[in-house]
Amino acid sequence: MERYMVGRQPIFDAKLDVYGYELLYRSAGSTRPGGDAMTADVLVHAGLDLGLERLVGTKPAFVNATRAFLVGEQEWPFSPRQAVVEVAVDLARAPDVVEGCRRLVLAGRTLALDDYVGGEQDDPLLELASIVKLDVLALSAPKLAEAVRRCSAYGVRLVARKVEALGQLRACQDLGFDLYQGYLLSRPEVVAGQALSASRLACLRVLHEACDPATSAARLERLVCSDAALSYRFLRAAGAGAARGLFRRLSSVREAVVLLGVRRVRAWVMLILVAGAHEGADEQLALAMTRARMAELVALALEPRLRDAAFTVGLLSALDLLLQAPLPALLEGLNLSPDVEDALLCHTGTLGGIVADVLAWEVGADQAQWRSGLGVADLGRCYLQALPWATEAYWVLDLTK
Repeated sequence: MERYMVGRQPIFDAKLDVYGYELLYRSAGSTRPGGDAMTADVLVHAGLDLGLERLVGTKPAFVNATRAFLVGEQEWPFSPRQAVVEVAVDLARAPDVVEGCRRLVLAGRTLALDDYVGGEQDDPLLELASIVKLDVLALSAPKLAEAVRRCSAYGVRLVARKVEALGQLRACQDLGFDLYQGYLLSRPEVVAGQALSASRLACLRVLHEACDPATSAARLERLVCSDAALSYRFLRAAGAGAARGLFRRLSSVREAVVLLGVRRVRAWVMLILVAGAHEGADEQLALAMTRARMAELVALALEPRLRDAAFTVGLLSALDLLLQAPLPALLEGLNLSPDVEDALLCHTGTLGGIVADVLAWEVGADQAQWRSGLGVADLGRCYLQALPWATEAYWVLDLTK
């Protein structure tokens, strides 16, 4: 379990309506990691823990990109319509960086140059960028006007950055800026929460298989299911697509993996590893895995076609314990199918009976008639088989032990 933070600062249009948000690295620690880790941290927590649409709605998210993300060493997990790729002014414009930016633009991504200052030679990325940010505090009035003139020749949208006084805003409006960002309009807001910590070894195993073209979706799904944190995060990532109507609502982790696709699964796992968002599991993750496996085994005895959904229901039933928040609120961003959601919240249907019996068994309830229809002996067998499976997954996958 880890506590995370993401900074969010609005960018306003000419009417001072919110155009988009810049997402910023924030941490309670005193030390700052490298640029790659900070970008990965922002992407992981925004995309897998908070859910990007809950953070920025339908508006674009501006995310700072290091060289690794520009040249293809790290992949962007968000779709082109969701994220604007920001390139810092101090990043060397080496040939591989320029060519990497060209590939990103050809793939449909929007490129923004951050803190452009102008000079004798124009930035080679000006021909590729759609948005340019100018630091109004760093440039004198004549240099700001000259930078506006140079950039306007490329047909880009101009962002006045670090607008901190009304006079600056008026001057930028007179110069023809399109967008505005700064303390005068809004200070960065910090959004915080609790996130599950995925095992480093689980991430490495998924990454290894995702890089093998011969790996089947079933194999990848089994590896993801071996770690509760990965399962939950991929359900959230796939659930964002379901919310936009890109595909049906989800009933299992298997569906989430298939709908995300191997490339996006690989990209997310790489980011989790780079961000260091894998500080080890705790006892509650082992509990979640036990519930998931027991529910799956009960489903196999009752109705085998429900085994995937039962595993997912058992896993998600522990979210309130893991994240210390009400279960209905945690399920909102997952876009689960109605039968799965009803099973979790109301214990209705076959899946609801299964999870009700798993929870009752966990606390040692004495029930004359179990909801699922299995007897005490069969439920006990399922539990005794689930416990060593979950314990092995917990201890083997957690490298901190």
